[in-house]
Amino acid sequence: MSETTLYILIAVNLFIVLALVYYILRLVQQQKQKRMDAENKLKKIAAEVRDHRLHIIESLQVIGRAILSDEIPLTEASIRCKVLLDNLDPQLAQSEAYIVFNEVFEQSKHIPRKEAWKKLKGPEKLEYIAHMDVLESDYSDQVIRAAKCLLSQDFNRYH
Repeated sequence: MSETTLYILIAVNLFIVLALVYYILRLVQQQKQKRMDAENKLKKIAAEVRDHRLHIIESLQVIGRAILSDEIPLTEASIRCKVLLDNLDPQLAQSEAYIVFNEVFEQSKHIPRKEAWKKLKGPEKLEYIAHMDVLESDYSDQVIRAAKCLLSQDFNRYH
């Protein structure tokens, strides 16, 4: 083998090694970028979850204050609190302090909501309103106690 051929083979091999090094560096850079993108996406999702939880907590506290100042029907407040607590922490929703919201929710499940409520005629609404009045008188003290618990609840672990 001549010296020229040897130099050509060395140059070709050197070129191949440099090309592979370049390729490896590009792959490492792409992986690093993907990892950074994934971390940023995770941070964004974590921030959204935190904001959502804060919104739920604020909503629970607003409803709790509305219950205590008699600004909202207790049936509606119980339904809202039950759903919000389920979204925040299902175990907390089933705790003794808040189980009343679940009880009122279950007993008012058959009552039409939103658009279905708007479509009801007067006499139909009156039947449901009478049922809600019975629920509210039966559970009034418990719902008020639960509202007080909501306002004194330490929600710091959910931030």
